Amino acid sequence: MKFQNKIFIPFLLLLCYVFSIALCDASIDELPGDATAINNVYIIKYEPTLNSNIILDRIRNAGINCTHRYNLEIIDSVSVKFNNNDDVKKCSKLSGVEHIWPVRRIQPRLFTAHKISGIDVFREKTGFDGTGIKVGVIDNGLDYTHPAFGNCFKTPGCKTQFGFDLIGNGDSDNPIPDDDPLETCEGHGTHVTGIIAADDHELHFTGVAPGVTLGVYRVIDCNSRTADDLIIKGLQLAAADNVDIINLSLGGNFRAWNDTPVGDAVNKLSAQGFVVVVSASNAGSDGLYAAGDPDSAANIISVGDVDNIQFLPFVLTLSDDPKREIPYVTDRISLRYRLSGPLPIDIANITANLPETDGCNPYNKDLTNKIALIRRGGCDFSVKIENAVAAGAVGALFYDINNAITETIALSTTPSGIINAADGEYIKNQIRKNNNIQITFPDKFIAIPLTTAGRPSNETSWGPTYELDIKPEFLTPGGRIFSTYPVNLGKYATISGTSMAAAYASGSIALYMQATGLRKGNFDPITLRDILMHSATPLHNTTGLLYSVDKQGGGLLNINEALKTKLIIKPSKLLLNDTANFVKTHEISITNTGKKTTKYSFSHIPTPSARGFFDNKLVATQFLAIEKHFAGVKFSKNYVIVRPGVTAKITIKFTQPNNMPNDFGVYSGYIAIKDSFQRTTSTIPYLGVKGNIHELPILSKNPSPDFFRFSNGEVFSKENQIGQFTFVGDDFPQFEYILNYGTRFTKIELFKRGDFTTNGFVGLPVFDPGFANPNFLFLRNAPSSPVTSKPWSVPQVSDINGENVFTVPKGQYQALLTILKPFGDPNNEKDFVTWKFPTIEIIDPPTPVNQTTVQPVQSTGGTRTKTEAPVVAATVITA
Repeated sequence: MKFQNKIFIPFLLLLCYVFSIALCDASIDELPGDATAINNVYIIKYEPTLNSNIILDRIRNAGINCTHRYNLEIIDSVSVKFNNNDDVKKCSKLSGVEHIWPVRRIQPRLFTAHKISGIDVFREKTGFDGTGIKVGVIDNGLDYTHPAFGNCFKTPGCKTQFGFDLIGNGDSDNPIPDDDPLETCEGHGTHVTGIIAADDHELHFTGVAPGVTLGVYRVIDCNSRTADDLIIKGLQLAAADNVDIINLSLGGNFRAWNDTPVGDAVNKLSAQGFVVVVSASNAGSDGLYAAGDPDSAANIISVGDVDNIQFLPFVLTLSDDPKREIPYVTDRISLRYRLSGPLPIDIANITANLPETDGCNPYNKDLTNKIALIRRGGCDFSVKIENAVAAGAVGALFYDINNAITETIALSTTPSGIINAADGEYIKNQIRKNNNIQITFPDKFIAIPLTTAGRPSNETSWGPTYELDIKPEFLTPGGRIFSTYPVNLGKYATISGTSMAAAYASGSIALYMQATGLRKGNFDPITLRDILMHSATPLHNTTGLLYSVDKQGGGLLNINEALKTKLIIKPSKLLLNDTANFVKTHEISITNTGKKTTKYSFSHIPTPSARGFFDNKLVATQFLAIEKHFAGVKFSKNYVIVRPGVTAKITIKFTQPNNMPNDFGVYSGYIAIKDSFQRTTSTIPYLGVKGNIHELPILSKNPSPDFFRFSNGEVFSKENQIGQFTFVGDDFPQFEYILNYGTRFTKIELFKRGDFTTNGFVGLPVFDPGFANPNFLFLRNAPSSPVTSKPWSVPQVSDINGENVFTVPKGQYQALLTILKPFGDPNNEKDFVTWKFPTIEIIDPPTPVNQTTVQPVQSTGGTRTKTEAPVVAATVITA
């Protein structure tokens, strides 16, 4: 049997979906059931010669009932909600419809930091504060009643002059827009906006650029959710208000492509002259290739974060020792605001030595109107809080399992905080000495130095993107940043993340634009990005070696150096590609923008390599091999002398590290350009991959794909196994597999057992709601999302076009998993990877008791409990 016959079905399906060739309908990126998709909501892309009104008329004239959500003109699209999932296929057949995407849900992601970045020196020397620059913040709104924002909106002299609420009293699934972006339910947007522009006279601190004019566009609901079309609409509103800078402190992890709907939108805005700043993904623990969307867009500024010099936790005191101030952390509901005290505090557990599972089970203790002291570990914070509240507690104080104060605690409506292990033991002992001890949460915080100050934060994702671009472009402070918070939630909070870093970058760019006279329309945002990237300061680790470009991009943003720079370097970064497509020779141009003839000297600064593909799997960051594998660099000239206004060009030739294995690791470094007149040094980051990414084993064999019985976890992974399923209750199979890299196409088909030809094709399994088949632009798996799962609880399939759903009759079948390789050519059958699952036999339900019973074939592959069944796209914060 020829391979061509085996691959015919997936090959044809991919062509129909991706390329909309003759005889095929418009491309649909994912059928209903994407794990992050809003049910029945889609972005419909139409031909550029049409407009939203024409395409909506065509949809309605075809008898398709839908609710119009938004016009997304910037990407020639509209978003609609269909009455049922079948309507999307009907819409794909309409003339003028080019592409259809499901609308995805997205979880959004004392300024001592000014000393790290040099902003304090800059503002003191120049007096600039961002006045005259307009910044649009696409987030979850702003509590503009906070004194730091003037308690005003759109009134004369008010800091916030523009804005709109795309959520209103609804949510991201069902928005009810209004014109007031006030937000008091979550706090992310208020914190982000405070970093950019706060002017707080109560605690005497400011944001990076307190003089800017703000536009606030609420696209995130009170459940911290947003959607593609909401973000794009928010971008359009900010553009219509003619802001200079757009801040996006949000995005989705592992979707490291340039051409997503939001990626397309931000790229187009950049081409129109807007500076778009996006937070890098917060998947720093998940190893290489962990960038996301839209931070992987080619023409935006992606920003990672460094840790602050110090952080400012609030304090608590005990009634028997009021002078001892114990710092505690909370990132949501401040104890000091909701429960200032004094209040009784008690050890929630009655045992002498509190186990890690403390609070994981209901308490047999009365905690009425008390603060519950609970040890961290064993289960989610939310479980422990729920059990404490059930016992009558009004708040929870966790103590950590080590002496470092944790950065986060689960979001909860119950006031809660966390202290370190030593302070927890101290309070526990004090309670045992005095049952009547009380606790107070005063309105006070203290400064605690951070030993990691100025280093890349753990949460910043490692790149490169799936297309081997360098992301992030540079870093700014984002670790443990103190800023504003909604008044009703405590006014202030300390939060960490790349969201904070993006905001810091937006404020910094506002200062730079004010100082240089730049405004939207009189400069190129990419050239601005180049200058900021080249003038950034590459950071060293504790051993004296530079961090990989893959982690820090150009380094730490340095506005003072950016202003001193009198040259423009093109390109901003050198992408060497992988071994199979190695780009050996690069030409760079150097334009002298100063008033003096200058000598520019060139040198090479290598950084350690980062290898992270071991045992057929991309490993977590803690297991990366950081090694001294360096590229070779040869310059066509060691220096050039350039007159003012003149451009010089040199050629750089690279050789890959000879001693580095071809296992898809990243090598990187910087080309340094020293300005003899300004006495500054600019750096161009470069990055390459050792190995052929196209041949990276995208489908992991550790473990191999399998399916398991949902009712008891029985695993079927061997070729000769037969799993018998009744599809009654929990007796159904759940497919699972691990992807080592993102793929533009993957799906599962059902065939008659052993016959993987077109004759044996049965259909595409229709998986449970929330699980797509097929998937396009599908993300890789990682330690934080270890397995891709597809539960098939009803024995139904559709035809090759996703239509004509029918129930599969009794019999034996095999599923075929098909995946397009990285950089795969969908016109080349050899660029698909396939995997045959063991046999699934659909049988009748068991006969009643005392009659003959059908015995399922037992697997030798092991079992998995129901609670271990992997869940896609879920984030759990464990206590």
